[in-house]
Amino acid sequence: MSHSIISIRSILPALIIGIAGTSAFAGDVSLSLSSREAYVGSPIQLQISINNANDYEQPTLPHVDGIEMRSAGTPSQSSQVTIINGRRSESRSVTLRYLITPRRAGTFEIPALTFKVDGKSVETEAIKIIATKSETGDLLFVELAGKKEKVFVGQPLDMTLRIYIKPYRDQEHKLTLSEGNMWNMISDQTSWGSFQSRIEELANNRQRPGGKEVLHDNGQGEERAYFMYEINANVYPTKSGKISGDDIQIVVNYPTALGRSRDPFGSFFDDSPFGGSLMSMPSSNRLSVTSSRPVVAEAIVDTTEVLPVPTKGRPADYRGAVGQYNIVTQASPVNVHAGDSITLNLGIVGTGPMELVQAPPLSELPELDKFKVSNQPLAGYVKDDSKVFSTTIRPRQAGITEIPAIPFSFFNPETEQFETVHSAPISITVEKAESLAMDAIVGAKSTVSKEQNKTQSTLTLEPSFINLDTPSVLTSQEPQAAWNWWLLFVILPPMAWLMTLVTRYRHWFAERLPSLRSPQNRCLTQISNAQDQSAVAAALLRYMRKLFPARRTTVIDESINESSSIIGAMRSAGLYELAAEAEALIEGLNHNHVGYGTHVDFEQQRADALDLVNRLAARMKSLSNRHIRRPHANMGQKSKRAKISQPVALLLGLGLALMTSTVMANDSTATGPVPTPQVLLNQEQREIIFSDANESYRDGLSLADTNVVDAKDQFLQAANKYQLLVNSGISNADLYFNLGNAYLQSDQLGRAIANYERALKLQPDNRQFQANLNAAQAMVQTADKPQDLSSPHKGLLLKLNNGNSVLTKMVGQQVILMVLVLASLTFWGLVILRTMGHKLSLWKFATLPGLLLMSSLVSMYLHTENTVQQGNAVIVEQHLPLHAGDGEQFAEVAVLDSAEGHRVQTLAHRGSWTQIQTNRGHIGWVPDHVLELL
Repeated sequence: MSHSIISIRSILPALIIGIAGTSAFAGDVSLSLSSREAYVGSPIQLQISINNANDYEQPTLPHVDGIEMRSAGTPSQSSQVTIINGRRSESRSVTLRYLITPRRAGTFEIPALTFKVDGKSVETEAIKIIATKSETGDLLFVELAGKKEKVFVGQPLDMTLRIYIKPYRDQEHKLTLSEGNMWNMISDQTSWGSFQSRIEELANNRQRPGGKEVLHDNGQGEERAYFMYEINANVYPTKSGKISGDDIQIVVNYPTALGRSRDPFGSFFDDSPFGGSLMSMPSSNRLSVTSSRPVVAEAIVDTTEVLPVPTKGRPADYRGAVGQYNIVTQASPVNVHAGDSITLNLGIVGTGPMELVQAPPLSELPELDKFKVSNQPLAGYVKDDSKVFSTTIRPRQAGITEIPAIPFSFFNPETEQFETVHSAPISITVEKAESLAMDAIVGAKSTVSKEQNKTQSTLTLEPSFINLDTPSVLTSQEPQAAWNWWLLFVILPPMAWLMTLVTRYRHWFAERLPSLRSPQNRCLTQISNAQDQSAVAAALLRYMRKLFPARRTTVIDESINESSSIIGAMRSAGLYELAAEAEALIEGLNHNHVGYGTHVDFEQQRADALDLVNRLAARMKSLSNRHIRRPHANMGQKSKRAKISQPVALLLGLGLALMTSTVMANDSTATGPVPTPQVLLNQEQREIIFSDANESYRDGLSLADTNVVDAKDQFLQAANKYQLLVNSGISNADLYFNLGNAYLQSDQLGRAIANYERALKLQPDNRQFQANLNAAQAMVQTADKPQDLSSPHKGLLLKLNNGNSVLTKMVGQQVILMVLVLASLTFWGLVILRTMGHKLSLWKFATLPGLLLMSSLVSMYLHTENTVQQGNAVIVEQHLPLHAGDGEQFAEVAVLDSAEGHRVQTLAHRGSWTQIQTNRGHIGWVPDHVLELL
């Protein structure tokens, strides 16, 4: 029984602790207030405690009339770990603190605060506070005075704020606080209104308003001594009537008692940002304020009257400026095409509050009716006594010669009249729109179908701006294999000639096929096929000469003299036994051949020669670690073969180079900007966007002849919608083609070229895509600086490339391909006929086809090689500075003018910057947004 009681008594506290721990860790919120009663201008603290929560949101502070609420600092966090009977528990809490300052007397209700804790909504209770005004009596007076009897709304007014504080005198210590000490009693809860910026300026400079002792009415008709502090500031009245000081409320923590303090850091009289200490005394015996009460005073305002700006005679472009102003303008560029953007900068200089000055309503000015002007309000920036605005305008038609004078209207308070000033006009040149003026635009209005375009029989195509609107545009495609069919006509004809050559001269090749075998096997074959001793001796000498090169002689008996040299070389190599056998065998073969001495069996000599060759080969393998000089190959035979195969090798080499360049052009790895994240769109949304894009594009075409600016706006809208479809993950050649057209028509040349290139990657053989790309590339401006031609090789290559580009544009790439095919078939057909024995003059009949074949091959090689070397990204801005590093803070290493549309090679990527190399050798870093990665 006793054991049971002990067990229950030991378990019960653990159960209680467990229950308490469960409730504590559930995550709760509590709210507390330091006091429900407060003085006006004196803050109380609101505290919200959040316990055992993993996540929380700070509440949004409500607006309560007459109450000012603000955060008291960052949330404080605490945690506690408790271990009881080996059981560990942990609690966490976060405390949010807010200061509540009443600005007038009364009863206020702070509504319930709603916020989320661990994903769940939590609501606190509403609380009420009572604010009473501490009796100021004769302790504090505030006056606000203006230096003019009347001003207009928005007109600058010099105002003076005077604060009168009665000096505090402590009767016990017979001490009166100084003017510096009394200034330091002004509370942080003071609302300075229009004088806030001046107070902050003084504090930042570690200054304060100087105070002086004056006599002032104490409110009962008696003059008493006060410390007066004056603060001057320029204010700008925002409403008519009497000058208001409602936003000014001075709060002073007026002392009620002083006492001794031994805390060296607790003295009120230490230096503050405004300076001033009470007295110099040991830190262990300082006087400090031990009690105080807040006193609050609103400003008493003089009779300065604020008049409204009159409405009579107000110009239509007036936007509230009061003072005296002037306007200047600057535009760039000044030589443009119709519809091109011109950056227009406006500078307003004047005497009024520049931060309140608004730009003139450019879209409403009749002076700018020949320009497309945005109707959005302009945000400017203030610099000294001026404000600068920047916008873009676009001329609607060609032939405009100037940007007219821009008016700026203001109200002059000195004359009490509205005045208007004008900027100087700016001369500009506006030519006919470049992309819209192309002949292809006319073709865009025809009714040629996509199928008719594909079956067009002309060798060259004009660029077409008919965008494709079939549903298949919204279907992603895989890139087509970039197989150049015409390479077959470069490779197969010479292969056919080689087969014909081998068949025609098969006996000649059969005799020389052993040359493809090893010297040992070739020698053994020659000895076995020899008909007499001289053939055996010759084969044996040739083999030994390869192993032991001997210097040739010019004597009549060359073989004997050469054999002696070879035998000597064998002895020098340490092969004495084999050298003696070889010498005896060669001598026997030669002597028997010349007809003197004893006749030897020829078959026995053949067998001895075969055995000698095998033993020589085995011996040489055992001596492979020795550096025995090998004989040089016979160059005569190779020279003959080289002369025969030079044309074939050249043509095959060109074909192989073309194949390699094609592979490189279609398999280039890009290092550059990270692709744009995909936009999630369902099929229905894609179809709606695609339909809207096509409609905007057609509207642009219909306006092309009558309203260039509105047409380009429609093209830009179409481009943005097509781009949205691309960003949704659609990779389709026709969609890229549509997007390229829209970008080209909206004067975004670089992006147009990039999308034509993407279309060609998916459909390399599409002639219409290539025609549009050629038209766009023809609009790319040449860089200002000439290419370095210091190397003759570079100069020749550049001339060849330029000449080939001109040739390609004149006759078309398809014509060059047809010439290549016909020339290849004609040339190699004639060569094959001659090889088969037909008597015809190759020089007479094959020269022209051969030259055409070589020229067309070189042209195709230059075209393909130039494509490979152009780069993997396109510049989309006209003026592009190159930086030494990945940021604007790095120095500019070069500036590219007329850069839009040029291709560059990306080298590295870091953050939002990419390192590039231009085709002129410039290397530098540029922001990602100036490039389109291919």
